[in-house]
Amino acid sequence: MSVIKHTSPISKPFLWLSLSILCFGSGQWLRAEYPEQPIKVIIPTNAGGEVDTMARIFQRAIEDNDLLPVKLAIINLPGAGGTLGTRRIKDAPPDGYTIGLWTPGIVTSKAMGIANYDHNEFAIIGRTGYSDLGLGVMDDSGFDSIQSVIDHSKKSPNSIKVATNIGLPVHLIPLMFAEGAGIEFKFIQSGGGSKRLASILGGHTDLSMFSLLAFIQFENTGIKPLVVLSEERATRLPDIPTAKEIGVDLVMRDTRIWLAPKSTPPERVALIADTLQKAMALPEIREKFENLGIHRSFGDEGEIRPFLDDMRARVTPLVAKARKP
Repeated sequence: MSVIKHTSPISKPFLWLSLSILCFGSGQWLRAEYPEQPIKVIIPTNAGGEVDTMARIFQRAIEDNDLLPVKLAIINLPGAGGTLGTRRIKDAPPDGYTIGLWTPGIVTSKAMGIANYDHNEFAIIGRTGYSDLGLGVMDDSGFDSIQSVIDHSKKSPNSIKVATNIGLPVHLIPLMFAEGAGIEFKFIQSGGGSKRLASILGGHTDLSMFSLLAFIQFENTGIKPLVVLSEERATRLPDIPTAKEIGVDLVMRDTRIWLAPKSTPPERVALIADTLQKAMALPEIREKFENLGIHRSFGDEGEIRPFLDDMRARVTPLVAKARKP
């Protein structure tokens, strides 16, 4: 068998040049300092909301204490139940220069068919705290306890109108509460926290779920909590019973989770996680978290991913009921 050899006067130099460019280019990327430019922080809500508030607390602490050599640029992208913002995070270049802060809504949105992706399409940076959750009504609603709400609902199913944001935890967690209490609520699409508050204060709805942070922010508006969904009574709301105390076995938290595009280099994810943990140890964040009723607790991917897996397993069976008008 004959072998035909083909050589070109430019083949070897071309190969050498190509390899040189490839090696130099990849080496430059590997040696590149990170971060070298501002890091975009996508917030899937309007400015002033609970998620936005936490992000800006960290932004100021990190910048004031020079924990990173670059600025954090917060970008608010509300809409479509948070999916406009989370999709922007998911589809961003996985270079560590786009991250975001969101909630377990990343799981419930897919369960409800609002999004075609969940937490498995992201790198999880970590959790930087959580707030207790509760259900609240107007001061003059006529309901002086959560038991009075339950009793009324048992006599008149679907008569209690709940302000919600369809497909997010603020929708599915009250549904879990209703299931546990043996009652039925009528859910009304209202939107984010301030819109749900306006819906209740305007008399369009009767009840909604808020975090303790929101109850503190709204404390002079005329809304009051009736029950908290924590293991124990909240320190800031010592007179409000837990769901367990009234016979509903439900414990839920308002968890804030930092995300990055799925293929972001692990060392860059780790650097951001380490920066967030350093910020959490600062006196100013300790004080702000305490004043806002936020539990200062970092959770890494090894803790958060199973938590979100469990959330998915719990909400999936509720989807059919959640979609009922």
